[in-house]
Amino acid sequence: MKFSYWLLLAVVLAPLSALKAADNAVDKPNIIFLLADDSGYADFGCYGHPYARTPNIDKLASEGTRFTQFYATGVTCCPTRTGLMTSKWPASYSTYPANGGFADRVTITELLHKHGYATGHFGKWHIGPEDQTKSGTYGIDVISAAAGAAKKKNTAGRDAPIYDAAIQFMEQHKDGPFYINVWGHVSHHKVDPPKSYIDKFKDLVVDESKFAEPMREKFAACKALGGNVSEHMRAYLADIHSLDEDVGRLLNRLDELGLSDNTIVVFSSDQGSAPIRDDGKKTGSNNKEKINDTRLNAMGYNGIYRGGKHGMFEGGVRVPWIVRWPGHVPANRVDEKSVISGADFLPTLCAIAGVKINASDFDGEDTSAAWLGKGDHVRTKPLLWKTSSVNSDAGIRDGQWKLIYPTRKNRAELALYDIENDRSESENIASRHPDVVKKLSSKVQSWVESLPKDYIKTDDNDK
Repeated sequence: MKFSYWLLLAVVLAPLSALKAADNAVDKPNIIFLLADDSGYADFGCYGHPYARTPNIDKLASEGTRFTQFYATGVTCCPTRTGLMTSKWPASYSTYPANGGFADRVTITELLHKHGYATGHFGKWHIGPEDQTKSGTYGIDVISAAAGAAKKKNTAGRDAPIYDAAIQFMEQHKDGPFYINVWGHVSHHKVDPPKSYIDKFKDLVVDESKFAEPMREKFAACKALGGNVSEHMRAYLADIHSLDEDVGRLLNRLDELGLSDNTIVVFSSDQGSAPIRDDGKKTGSNNKEKINDTRLNAMGYNGIYRGGKHGMFEGGVRVPWIVRWPGHVPANRVDEKSVISGADFLPTLCAIAGVKINASDFDGEDTSAAWLGKGDHVRTKPLLWKTSSVNSDAGIRDGQWKLIYPTRKNRAELALYDIENDRSESENIASRHPDVVKKLSSKVQSWVESLPKDYIKTDDNDK
């Protein structure tokens, strides 16, 4: 009788225990953050590139939600990563984080690690000195910042070693929960993909009419420096295609391990595409002809958006943002209304993973409702941009308005744009809305005055 009682009790409690375990698994989903480098807003098929071959990233978007108003927290690599990792505006640091780290600021990896997550970082670092790339920094169990430095010529793209290491970590921690940064080098300079990838685009001849006006300006700059637009576009698209293949390998392995349904996958870029540059190298008998310059391979496409990397125009700060979590994040959805920032990454993940934080300690907001398709995110805090250099210009987006604010005379023109009605920032309407200019200028000035005045490093050195 006693045996039968306990057997019956076990039969009753077993499904309850399984259900509790399932609830805990949902409470702590795995998280994989795929970050491209200098890839433009429209460098992918799902964001409108006419020639890109990105079937895996496009599929990721179709299986999740694609956001069209996501903003980087910086205009170069380290500031963007700083905002993502700490939910603090990069200019609030008195020491450039790539040199000094995050000091006492808490990171998303520390918070998740304390909550039971295994944490890994693979690829580009740029968020602290090299001597910090060791186990335990920022609560990261495994850091492999050097992975991907050497590519396999004619066999794989330059980010293949990074994705290999991330997949291995994923396999080792398949029982979860885990958090992984997969921060690649594509498509940062130097864009020099294996010939086998370039050959996939050998028949491509660029029809410039398929691109928005800002890109045609880039084409003109390329030709003025002696470049061939189609040739350099082939190299750039080959680099992007290699990234897409690596993304596909990781997602396929996730499927094979049976982890896709309980894994949040996020894909983004750290800022908009880099400009065409003249690095000073001249070839040819007249010392003017310019050939085979990988700087001219910087054919990243920001769509209709003006500007690019190093600047606060939309082309520099508006970047792709794709979120997939089957059964939780709506599939095949495009969110065109929610205005979201990299600073929101930490509080959003904490809300989803059940990590309690003091919201007032962070510059970002919890945007989980938008991720989960429960409503558009309406910001209560404006977006702010400024490099840490004391005299650099600042920018703010508040509602429909965006203001470029010079912090000292003669640095830049004060400019106001109505982003809702002029996404390409074609017209400065500051003179028509002095009340808006006054209001936003006051907010920016108050913020600038609160920033450190003893900044140590003024140059990003991210070329």
